[in-house]
Amino acid sequence: MSARNDDAAAALSDIENTQRRGMTLRGYRLGGPILMLWALIWATGYLTMGLAPPELWLPVWLGLDVVGVAGALLLARTGKPAAAGAPPGMTWRLLGGSLALMIFALSVFWVMKPTEPAAAMAFPGLLIGVIYAVVGFWAAPRYAVIGALMFALTLIGYFLFQPWLAFWMAAASGALFLSGVWLWRR
Repeated sequence: MSARNDDAAAALSDIENTQRRGMTLRGYRLGGPILMLWALIWATGYLTMGLAPPELWLPVWLGLDVVGVAGALLLARTGKPAAAGAPPGMTWRLLGGSLALMIFALSVFWVMKPTEPAAAMAFPGLLIGVIYAVVGFWAAPRYAVIGALMFALTLIGYFLFQPWLAFWMAAASGALFLSGVWLWRR
């Protein structure tokens, strides 16, 4: 009788692991296009930082962020997150999380008042890198790889290519785009 109980427990554990893996893979397929969208937005924002005067940076980024959040919400809804195993209210969670990140980033700039443009350019890459890493360590390991990549590319650009950091970060957005393809296709 004990062998049957052990077999049943093992089978249930296998089923639970398979379900969890399936939900993670569906999440990757949903997250890939969203990451690709944000990569394009980042490339546009950083190119603007490299080509436009600093007084235009904030309004351009705010506009791009609005487009990015709206696009991410649209992609999440198009991807039918509820059918993909996402919890109810995912749209509101995405919106709330996005707004919290924007408010946090703006607050950091307001409080810290970076005096050099490179610090302002590096902060979003570092912030997103650590957020992706934490999500990866808690829920979806591929995000940890993406977070580490973004964090490393930002630091490399900051320390080695500071005079061209805006263009470096725009190019690094290509790595985000390819990461989105990697999530989406796997």
